[in-house]
Amino acid sequence: MADRKGALLVLGAGAWGTALGSRVASDSGVTVKLWSRSEKLATIINESRVNQDYLPEIQLSENLTASSNLPELISWLKNEPENILKCVLLATPSKGFYQICSKLQEFNLQNLIFVSLCKGVIFLEGKNYFPSEIIKRYFPKNDVCILSGPSFANEVARGLPFAISCSSDDLNLARKLSIVLNSEGMRVYAISDNIGVEVSGAMKNVLAIASGVCDGLSLGLNARASLITRGMAETVRLGVALGAEKDTFLGLAGAGDLFLTTTGELSRNRKVGKEIASGGSLKEILSNLGQVAEGVSNAPKLLSLGRALNVSLPITREVCFLLDKKKDAREALNSLLKREPSDE
Repeated sequence: MADRKGALLVLGAGAWGTALGSRVASDSGVTVKLWSRSEKLATIINESRVNQDYLPEIQLSENLTASSNLPELISWLKNEPENILKCVLLATPSKGFYQICSKLQEFNLQNLIFVSLCKGVIFLEGKNYFPSEIIKRYFPKNDVCILSGPSFANEVARGLPFAISCSSDDLNLARKLSIVLNSEGMRVYAISDNIGVEVSGAMKNVLAIASGVCDGLSLGLNARASLITRGMAETVRLGVALGAEKDTFLGLAGAGDLFLTTTGELSRNRKVGKEIASGGSLKEILSNLGQVAEGVSNAPKLLSLGRALNVSLPITREVCFLLDKKKDAREALNSLLKREPSDE
């Protein structure tokens, strides 16, 4: 058996938390436990090795253990050996992100590493925050990492190869966690640009809605490629204004995740855009989706950030108009096409 490298507690038994937890648990050097709000779902995962709510028909690792008993799981993690990396992975959507951080304050989590899997923006007390900023707000003394990149949960859970970025303000810590997570078919690259990674993760979901609209209107591959490229320009402008490094947007968390989410058939946000373009009701679309489409709630938050920094985000703006029913898909598209020419 391989030497123990780490102990991970994944909070959130949705598709992404379950998929990543199962994948890492397949490595005998890492112990992984999964927290679910639902005792029933935790029991089903343990007995059938399937998350029937989010990843039906996909067999999960035999090494993954699920539980709804949060105090017991935290006690387990704290009592793990001090010579391994002990991490709390936050796999909750942006909507409930600060609530889980607030709940975790009930426990003494000193020396544990927080790892955000969330790709979104959190509105709290009149201000917009990225996930790592929320973690630091509640746990200023703990180290924080971010995992992000092109990684559809379905494919990760099925054992298909993929690569992601691991970011931290402390590059050495990002490298250490990358070593713990890296395994056959799962490449993890260290980086030190939390803002760049998180801006990319939030913006790509909004741009996926726009790409879905483009596909839903059958505008062709040329139009979609142009839209995605100009969307990347928006992402870079916003990220750099917030202090990010330009190179980050060419990496896995930037271009990699953007290309996947704006073109992949498994993209929930792209599906939302396609169905809006077909005349669907947003309320019905989200109800039928059954899972969170982060771009819907994050578009207005990102637009607000852009306005505060005097950063032009025309595609994001039109997505907001579309979601607010101020324009239909054709009107939003025409607004983009009628803009004055500008330098690239």
